[in-house]
Amino acid sequence: MLERELLSVGTMSAQVANHIGSRIVSGEFLPGAALPIESELCEYYGVSRTTVREAVKSLAGKRLVEVSPKVGTRVLPFNEWNLLDRDVLAWRLQTQFDAKIVEDIFEMRFCFEPRASFLAARDGTDEDLAQIEHFFRELAAAQLEGLPVKTISEAALEFHLAIINASHNGLFVTIGSAVKSALRVSSEMLQRHTKRPSEDVALHDAVRSAIVGRRPAEAAKAMEHLLAASRERLLPLTVDAA
Repeated sequence: MLERELLSVGTMSAQVANHIGSRIVSGEFLPGAALPIESELCEYYGVSRTTVREAVKSLAGKRLVEVSPKVGTRVLPFNEWNLLDRDVLAWRLQTQFDAKIVEDIFEMRFCFEPRASFLAARDGTDEDLAQIEHFFRELAAAQLEGLPVKTISEAALEFHLAIINASHNGLFVTIGSAVKSALRVSSEMLQRHTKRPSEDVALHDAVRSAIVGRRPAEAAKAMEHLLAASRERLLPLTVDAA
């Protein structure tokens, strides 16, 4: 049976990969388990063998599965997964929004976003700083006008990405791009459940002010404060929160 409500975007092979990937990440297919054989997947999704093969190839590229002529397609252990792949991150957040993944995301962000803020304040060009100002103003206006959550969260996301880009550290920029899905989902969760929008704007404003004022150490501290506040607001929303 083709579950068309779940297969709604992208090419057919991408849709099938999205559904199977979500089933793997949710634990429906455990590490070491074999996926259904090709003919069964074709019948289940109502697609051709070529489509299934392309979907499985995509999942293999993300290190979720391994294909062997002798044993078929098996789910790989968690430590083999490409956790920075945008699809894998999105599937994890959508199917298991637990405290562990939130802690993992913020530990990673603490490792590079305060330093990116430091570098943006020290090395950012006038154009970089103008972009940071622009996205902060969009965020503040969206909060003030009570615009939809997606609009506010996108502005917040672009604000953070603008800071990362302004660091001019190629590895930071690559990481920022890789975890964009995680940042977007966590940003939407924060904005959907925020109780004091003005406080959120103030936290972002402190980062903005320090960066455009070219105060690197203060910018790093302000970002640490923003991330800590965001983490504390997000953890109670996880599925295993008490």
